[in-house]
Amino acid sequence: MGDTNQQSARSPVLRHLRSVMITGLLTVIPLFITVYILHIVYGLVTTYTQGPAKWVADKLLTPWAGEWIEPETLREFTVPIFAILISLLIVYLLGLLGTFFVGRKIIARFEHFISNLPLIKGIYGTTKQVMAVFRQGGGGAGFQRVVLVQFPRAGTWTVAFVTNTVKDPVGGQNLVCCFIPLTPNPTSGFFQMFPEIDVRNTDWTVDLGIKIVLSGGLLAPPVLDQGKDPLSPTATETR
Repeated sequence: MGDTNQQSARSPVLRHLRSVMITGLLTVIPLFITVYILHIVYGLVTTYTQGPAKWVADKLLTPWAGEWIEPETLREFTVPIFAILISLLIVYLLGLLGTFFVGRKIIARFEHFISNLPLIKGIYGTTKQVMAVFRQGGGGAGFQRVVLVQFPRAGTWTVAFVTNTVKDPVGGQNLVCCFIPLTPNPTSGFFQMFPEIDVRNTDWTVDLGIKIVLSGGLLAPPVLDQGKDPLSPTATETR
């Protein structure tokens, strides 16, 4: 009898702790993933600008602020900022260079040089084409339409973007080239070719398809093939 009363007394406490812990995890996990992704992006962006940033901190800031702040402390706080600023400056200068005729000629010469290098030309050319696909039209004008395909096994429908259609003279049918993106990073995924008869068309826009992939299906229309963007004003009003 005493054990039963003790368990009932603990139950509200346990329920409270469980509720609070679940709420905390739901809050922390998205923040952790965001910080982790930002850490990876920061590492990629500042890989080659850490050296110049340290030079700027040592040569320009240390003589000026060395009397008030320790050089190591100053370097620890200023190098990441300078590394990001130098990276942004390089991107801006390259973009500015591409807006002028002479700059476009220089970039074209550089790309021509890269395209003649073994191995590197394949990586650079493919990467540039993929980035062009996601850059055009705000994120996907290179994709023809959004379809559903049975992947990775029959009976499992997956969102895919049609990139091309190839005629198969041996089989006497058309093969649909599909890019199957991964969640939450739609720039990576799988390439598969499906017989046209096995591809299910939708009237979703490419932008809506990308939103569905990024959200893990949370932004998918409630009715399949309805094709309305849940974030559009008209869709919001109908709700």
